[in-house]
Amino acid sequence: MPTHAEVQLAIETRLRDNWPDQSVELRFENEARKKPTGKFIQCNIRNLRPIESGYAGGKILYRRPGIIWIQCFTPARTGTNVARVMADDVANIFEGQQFSGITCNEAEVEELGDDGEGFWQANAKVYFDHDFERTY
Repeated sequence: MPTHAEVQLAIETRLRDNWPDQSVELRFENEARKKPTGKFIQCNIRNLRPIESGYAGGKILYRRPGIIWIQCFTPARTGTNVARVMADDVANIFEGQQFSGITCNEAEVEELGDDGEGFWQANAKVYFDHDFERTY
């Protein structure tokens, strides 16, 4: 029965442990950072409204969906392929995987282009869910 904090930590840990390119700075929410100068990734995790999935033994069973939203940035005017590969790498780390009570589903990759701040951006979104229960 993972909590919101446990889910976020498990996702961040999986990204850190499986990220293939050590030259890319991994950034997570609410961390103080200097303005980036090279390639970086911003990881955001959102939990959505839980869905009641059943009752058993005095407990209500829930499934909580969520989204892992990874923004991939490379310096502008250095080509588009690096950001695309970063987004594909993120999708491969999570899509179809199960870990720490989390089930990752399909991934979407979207190229956004110039972000107006000197970076080229591509995003990867991975949908996930985890089950939990409450005693009634």
